[in-house]
Amino acid sequence: MENNSSHVADVFDVASYILKISREEAEDDEYELISHMKLQKLVYFCQGYSLALFDKPLFPEPIEAWPHGPVCPNLYHKLKKHKASPITSVKDPKKIALNDKEKLLIKMVYGNYGQYSALGLRNITHEQDPWKHTPISTTIYHETMSKYFDSIINVNPSDIPPATEEDKNYWTKMLEEAEANGEIDLSRFCVPVGA
Repeated sequence: MENNSSHVADVFDVASYILKISREEAEDDEYELISHMKLQKLVYFCQGYSLALFDKPLFPEPIEAWPHGPVCPNLYHKLKKHKASPITSVKDPKKIALNDKEKLLIKMVYGNYGQYSALGLRNITHEQDPWKHTPISTTIYHETMSKYFDSIINVNPSDIPPATEEDKNYWTKMLEEAEANGEIDLSRFCVPVGA
């Protein structure tokens, strides 16, 4: 397992990894070009799920409620020169400071939300409490995001695709290690057999 303990991930690491995933998941080297607005929304979802699942932020930079949904001002100011053009990179992919657990979370978010357009993601965030209940141009608090994303997490075992025995053993080990380290409480997401 990778260990980048010498550096805490920032929003630019997360944005860069999202762009890297979009290239890796492409078929025939034709990957979707991600706009600034779409990248902002994906970063927001990553932060929300990290707060709900791991009880800690994925990155330290604040997210604010802007007219077109949640925006990380730090990321906005770095990328605003692109306007509506696609973003190809934020930082050197070799310098992305994320551990395996953080990468897995980002892949999960991309797998669930990457299919939507920028406008589609904007509309989704406009229906969610963190943006709806935060005054425009003010910070969306971590507690608000954590409470909301915790309320929408619903793991149904029948929704989990079949996996090889090797995959099952790997994920079981990862989850057990995360629980042993106090990073996640599996009882919040799993119903014991026979319950």
